[in-house]
Amino acid sequence: MTPADLKRELRGVISFAITPFDQNHDLDLEGLGRNIAVMAGSGVHLIAVTGAVGEFYALTFEEYQAVIRTSLEAAAGRVPVLVGIGHSTRIACDLARYAEAHGAAGLLVNPLYFAAPGTEGFYQHHRALAQASSLGQVVFSTRGHPFDAESLARLADIDNVVALKDELGDLGLFLGAVERLGDRIAWINGMAEPYTASYFAAGATSFTTGMANFAPEIPLAIYRAAAAGEYDRCRQLVSDQVSGIAQLRKRRPGYHTSVIKEAMDELGLAAGPCRLPLTPLAPEDRRELRQLLTSLQLAA
Repeated sequence: MTPADLKRELRGVISFAITPFDQNHDLDLEGLGRNIAVMAGSGVHLIAVTGAVGEFYALTFEEYQAVIRTSLEAAAGRVPVLVGIGHSTRIACDLARYAEAHGAAGLLVNPLYFAAPGTEGFYQHHRALAQASSLGQVVFSTRGHPFDAESLARLADIDNVVALKDELGDLGLFLGAVERLGDRIAWINGMAEPYTASYFAAGATSFTTGMANFAPEIPLAIYRAAAAGEYDRCRQLVSDQVSGIAQLRKRRPGYHTSVIKEAMDELGLAAGPCRLPLTPLAPEDRRELRQLLTSLQLAA
């Protein structure tokens, strides 16, 4: 898929897949394949693997490659698959080449951790990735590494850079970038379901979700409402079906991923524990999660 093709595909629900482990914290590739196969047939528009909820930072290089390979085989071309690549530039370039060789649709360039380069460093990072792989790139804006309109405009001069995933939550900054760049790139709400109405009103055409791992019908309904401009309905769906789990995911550090994985375990899906340094839910939070799943009629 060319960068231009990827840009056109970035409309709808982008499901961020977890990486399942067994009870010994070893990689569960069979479970991963089942999850991706089901997700690819669920109606979501794109799948992203080895992102933050996929615990990319906890994988060895060989495991990283195995997750990429297994996911692409299981998706079998039914939906585009974005591959999250992280770490230093050299490692990211190696992973980008591997992802392209195995049929990835594009690259989600995960935020760097510990290293904090300036604008020039980020530009050179994305430029090196463009030299290593012809795949389209999604820039990831976070609290630790925000991109303003000026720095994003420079990145967009790289032909491979085709989208921004905004996980910063600063709508003023986002609007300024949209006004500056317009349709030069695609705009992704990286704040998940609760912010969909606001981001779509500001110009986003897709949003990321972890809930699609176990309840894809919920984000799909929210997308349909947002895409139709039915923002009141969109907010009501979030209030009725998402807010409880979203609040639980914010309650303690690490819960962003562990709540999704434990919900999947409760529903009999392949997930297993998070790898350290992430830890399981507290007993009282696990009880609350079960109640939420029951109220959503996902569990008995």
